[in-house]
Amino acid sequence: MHFPRLTVAATATLLAVTATPILAADYEVTVTNLTRGQHFTPLIAAAHDSGTRMFHAGDQASAELQAIAEGGDIAPMIDLLSSRGAAYSAGEGLLAPGMSTTLLLTDVANSNALLSLSGMLLPTNDGFVGLDSVHLPEQPGGTVTLFARGYDAGTEANDELLGGGAPGVPGFPAPPPVVATGTGTGGTGISTVAEGFVHVHPGVLGDLDETGGVSDISAATHRWQNPVARVVISRTGDGNDVGNGVTAVDNLSGTVYSSSALELFWDPAQAADSVVSAYRVTRDGVTLVTLDGLSFFDQSLAAGTHYTYAVSAIDANGSEGESREIQLTTNAR
Repeated sequence: MHFPRLTVAATATLLAVTATPILAADYEVTVTNLTRGQHFTPLIAAAHDSGTRMFHAGDQASAELQAIAEGGDIAPMIDLLSSRGAAYSAGEGLLAPGMSTTLLLTDVANSNALLSLSGMLLPTNDGFVGLDSVHLPEQPGGTVTLFARGYDAGTEANDELLGGGAPGVPGFPAPPPVVATGTGTGGTGISTVAEGFVHVHPGVLGDLDETGGVSDISAATHRWQNPVARVVISRTGDGNDVGNGVTAVDNLSGTVYSSSALELFWDPAQAADSVVSAYRVTRDGVTLVTLDGLSFFDQSLAAGTHYTYAVSAIDANGSEGESREIQLTTNAR
């Protein structure tokens, strides 16, 4: 049945038939610490959709990111990712300079096509290694190699002094392996303020006075330049979804009618072992409706606003195909 102008309000009864996302693929994420003297706190990697982010340069850091950047605490971020349906993997212990660790992401739903990564840089006040929403390899056996920057969360002044490490508490924590690299004591502190937004970290200043000076960070050991890590992402298998035969929709397009309304159109997908029974439509990563038509009319939108829509097909067995995305901007008033 075709619904040429289906509205969000008219589809409330259809939301209950939304299919559970399928389990599509397994990935290995291998991170190598490229710095000379910085340790990484336990890393967290997550496969997620476009509506989820660990951080974004230029934006204010979330409380979950602040906990990582100031003290290496990944528990709040795990809670956030779990609530958003992301697949995540967390490391254990500090990652020393020159060392590597591999995080495993298993049974990743094909709607979680983006990868983000974070972990604190020690010793820094609120620095972290990060990747923001990079694309996972789509083909089995595919591998992508990336180089990750160090970022500053902008939540704490970079005074470069020893401290507690809890969010909002000045100073950086220094577990024994970090102290062993030559952190000092008795510094007077660098005069600066928190920036209030995430940005590329300029690196630390440090000094050569182990029992005084302005910094408790060693200029000889702890200074670094970007990038700080090599990240190799490999698709190693097809998870529990071996044999998913649902194709993506064809010719996804959209028409903007006004400052508050638009419509999506697409051609049918195909299912190798079944029949396509529905199409899922999301806006900015949030599911709006599951329907059996080939168009979707959306209204009550904000004027002059950019939206990202995705459409994916679901077969009678509950398997879901790859989504197709389109960006549309409503007219200004």
